Amino acid sequence: MFSLDGGVKYWLYNKPVDMRKSFNGLSGIVTNGMSASLRSGDVYIFMNASRNMMKMLRQEEGGLVLYAIRLDMGRMKPAIISSDEDVISSGISYEDMVRMVRSALDSPYVRRMRMLSKSF
Repeated sequence: MFSLDGGVKYWLYNKPVDMRKSFNGLSGIVTNGMSASLRSGDVYIFMNASRNMMKMLRQEEGGLVLYAIRLDMGRMKPAIISSDEDVISSGISYEDMVRMVRSALDSPYVRRMRMLSKSF
């Protein structure tokens, strides 16, 4: 339980999502918007329009698990940028998902802002 690793498939929803959605709202997007099944055990990734929040939804043995990440500063860079608006979701690797989060954490702008705030 509570395991995210390279052994599962990751699907990135390519449209901004209202981060007030929780289990029911996000599972509705998976079923209706992505035409997928939560029972597959895959991880479904959602981001807000400003890309400072991410939620991941997965069906595990005990039920649904929702992972949430909110950045204090910076933005996450999507692993795949699709110019085709008809593409609803994209399969990405575990490494791509980790890279999306680290893209904001490793940004020189974010580091500079953190150092400036410590000097005051």
